[in-house]
Amino acid sequence: MSCATAEYAVQRNKPYAGGFITEHYGNPAGECHAMQIEVSRALYMDERTVSRGERFAEVARIWAKVVAALAEAASARRDRHRAAAE
Repeated sequence: MSCATAEYAVQRNKPYAGGFITEHYGNPAGECHAMQIEVSRALYMDERTVSRGERFAEVARIWAKVVAALAEAASARRDRHRAAAE
Protein backbone atom coordinates (compact mmCIF):
# COMPACT_ATOMS: atom_id res chain seq x y z
CA MET A 1 0.00 0.00 0.00
CA SER A 2 1.29 3.43 -0.85
CA CYS A 3 -0.13 6.90 -0.85
CA ALA A 4 0.31 6.99 -4.62
CA THR A 5 -1.91 3.93 -5.04
CA ALA A 6 -4.45 5.55 -2.71
CA GLU A 7 -4.74 8.33 -5.31
CA TYR A 8 -2.88 10.98 -3.33
CA ALA A 9 -0.24 13.17 -4.90
CA VAL A 10 3.21 12.08 -3.78
CA GLN A 11 6.27 14.26 -4.31
CA ARG A 12 9.82 13.95 -3.15
CA ASN A 13 11.33 17.10 -1.64
CA LYS A 14 8.56 19.35 -2.99
CA PRO A 15 7.50 21.89 -1.98
CA TYR A 16 9.95 21.57 0.94
CA ALA A 17 13.28 19.81 0.91
CA GLY A 18 13.12 19.26 4.68
CA GLY A 19 16.01 17.30 6.05
CA PHE A 20 16.29 18.43 9.66
CA ILE A 21 15.03 15.12 11.04
CA THR A 22 17.16 12.99 8.75
CA GLU A 23 20.29 15.11 9.14
CA HIS A 24 20.11 15.31 12.93
CA TYR A 25 18.80 11.87 13.85
CA GLY A 26 19.87 9.62 11.02
CA ASN A 27 23.27 7.94 11.04
CA PRO A 28 23.34 5.33 8.27
CA ALA A 29 26.97 4.44 9.01
CA GLY A 30 25.86 3.57 12.55
CA GLU A 31 22.83 1.61 11.24
CA CYS A 32 20.42 4.31 12.42
CA HIS A 33 18.27 5.32 9.49
CA ALA A 34 15.75 8.15 9.50
CA MET A 35 12.83 9.05 7.30
CA GLN A 36 10.86 12.28 7.28
CA ILE A 37 7.34 12.20 5.87
CA GLU A 38 5.18 15.29 5.72
CA VAL A 39 1.43 15.15 5.18
CA SER A 40 -0.72 18.11 4.24
CA ARG A 41 -3.08 18.89 7.12
CA ALA A 42 -5.69 19.89 4.57
CA LEU A 43 -6.13 16.18 3.80
CA TYR A 44 -7.41 15.25 7.25
CA MET A 45 -8.47 18.36 9.13
CA ASP A 46 -10.36 21.61 8.88
CA GLU A 47 -7.55 24.08 9.48
CA ARG A 48 -9.97 26.93 10.30
CA THR A 49 -11.59 25.11 13.20
CA VAL A 50 -8.65 22.81 13.97
CA SER A 51 -10.94 19.79 13.96
CA ARG A 52 -11.10 16.49 12.10
CA GLY A 53 -11.98 16.88 8.47
CA GLU A 54 -14.40 14.82 6.42
CA ARG A 55 -11.63 12.52 5.22
CA PHE A 56 -9.93 11.97 8.59
CA ALA A 57 -10.92 8.28 8.92
CA GLU A 58 -9.92 7.54 5.31
CA VAL A 59 -6.50 9.18 5.73
CA ALA A 60 -5.98 7.41 9.08
CA ARG A 61 -6.73 4.00 7.48
CA ILE A 62 -4.30 4.68 4.63
CA TRP A 63 -1.52 5.83 6.98
CA ALA A 64 -2.03 2.82 9.23
CA LYS A 65 -1.34 0.62 6.19
CA VAL A 66 1.67 2.70 5.12
CA VAL A 67 3.17 2.57 8.64
CA ALA A 68 2.58 -1.20 8.85
CA ALA A 69 4.35 -1.67 5.51
CA LEU A 70 7.29 0.47 6.66
CA ALA A 71 7.54 -1.48 9.92
CA GLU A 72 7.50 -4.77 8.05
CA ALA A 73 10.22 -3.58 5.66
CA ALA A 74 12.38 -2.33 8.54
CA SER A 75 11.93 -5.60 10.41
CA ALA A 76 12.87 -7.65 7.35
CA ARG A 77 15.96 -5.49 6.83
CA ARG A 78 16.98 -5.86 10.47
CA ASP A 79 16.53 -9.64 10.33
CA ARG A 80 18.66 -9.90 7.15
CA HIS A 81 21.35 -7.74 8.72
CA ARG A 82 21.50 -9.90 11.85
CA ALA A 83 21.67 -13.12 9.88
CA ALA A 84 24.52 -11.79 7.76
CA ALA A 85 26.50 -10.75 10.84
CA GLU A 86 26.22 -14.10 12.61
